[in-house]
Amino acid sequence: MADGSRQTCRSAPILPSAICGLLSVFVALGLAGPAAAQDRLLTLHDVSPDLARLIGGTELDFVAKAKIGYGVTGKSQYDQFFRESAVSYGGMTVGRGLTDDATIKLKGYARNKAAVAELDDQIKEITGGAPPEQWTTEQSLAVLQAAKEKDRLSDEENAYFLATSARVAATIPVVHASVSASQSLLGQVDGLVTGAPTAFGALRAAGVVRNVQRSADRIKVIPTEGTSLIESLTVLSRGLSMLSGQ
Repeated sequence: MADGSRQTCRSAPILPSAICGLLSVFVALGLAGPAAAQDRLLTLHDVSPDLARLIGGTELDFVAKAKIGYGVTGKSQYDQFFRESAVSYGGMTVGRGLTDDATIKLKGYARNKAAVAELDDQIKEITGGAPPEQWTTEQSLAVLQAAKEKDRLSDEENAYFLATSARVAATIPVVHASVSASQSLLGQVDGLVTGAPTAFGALRAAGVVRNVQRSADRIKVIPTEGTSLIESLTVLSRGLSMLSGQ
């Protein structure tokens, strides 16, 4: 097997040996040229119009930051796969970004309450006396809820909780959709790869195959990682709903 195809197959265990063999034939014949061009750039609106309305064009637009491209070939079956794969990956990207951002900010707000004397006993009960930098997300949310009950939340904090609650609520169905779509899309990979020579001819097929593989590589972890991400988002959503009075 030629070096290029060998490296491709090593880095992409999702491809079965027969497909790797097909790619090696392209390489041996000198037909494995550059991958299909990234003709489109995914937008947050493509992923979720609701999220685009809430955070589009802001520092929380993680889809724009990631610059997720996808190819356009002129063949509807392939173009649909490339676009839907990009949307699925974009949903996970914004889900991860918002979860990380919200978690960091919530823990920061909670740590600030450690200095509030009247909350001292409750905080010790909630956290077991652990130092603030070791508090979990659940503990941080509980500390903030205790602060809310004592009317010790600032206007800035209340505004943040309300806005973030809406963002997280809009993100959960997006990540659910990413998980569901990725499972279906991964099932299409073999057929798209083996059908590429017929659909595009040998000269174009190698580039399309690599583009299919690249799309599959981006989404192959979504079925497993997406489940844990949904759990994290659900914890945030419940806590933020309580903090924002929803």
